[in-house]
Amino acid sequence: MPRQGSGAQDSVETRAWVKNCFDTRSFEKYDYALMSGALPPSLDLARAARQTYGLQGRLPVKSLPRLTSALASDAGEVELTLEAGLDAARRVVITGRLDAELELQCQRCLEPVKLKVHAEPHLAWVKTDEQLAALPDGYEPLLSGDGQVALKELVTDELLLALPLVPKHEGDAACESFTETAVPAAEPEEAGKNPFAELAKLKRGP
Repeated sequence: MPRQGSGAQDSVETRAWVKNCFDTRSFEKYDYALMSGALPPSLDLARAARQTYGLQGRLPVKSLPRLTSALASDAGEVELTLEAGLDAARRVVITGRLDAELELQCQRCLEPVKLKVHAEPHLAWVKTDEQLAALPDGYEPLLSGDGQVALKELVTDELLLALPLVPKHEGDAACESFTETAVPAAEPEEAGKNPFAELAKLKRGP
């Protein structure tokens, strides 16, 4: 897949990507420039029922407030590649992948830890209870009354589901270094004091 960039090379890569992804004899080309600023605010499911189209680009993590509330930092970007269209059963589906390096709080040492988070959405638009009941395994239901799905909300939901339940550093060494820095060892003379002896001195006076 082409990566984000600028200039003539990007135009060539973009056209090649569209040609390879879609059978242009059956589907109308529908392309966005591979830049985060060009990503649409929503996915049009009704249009996906008529033609397959794809999106590729990046979103700043700080633009996803519900996600950042679960993180230790809003730094980084989400790389996304999504495709909307019909599957073999003519269901409107959204598939693709999301990748991000997110900063969470380690549950062992309570310090920040950067972890790679990956999600592969397989969503199917359902409009009736019958469609929901008939949805095969492997698809998650996508509910939308007007056929519009906010892109940032979709990305947020998928990444929240992909977050580790117990984020932590790999191995104990990193956590131990944080612990040793945060909690210095007691001085030997302080550690060796007997509190009852100190109380006795106070009772006897100077």
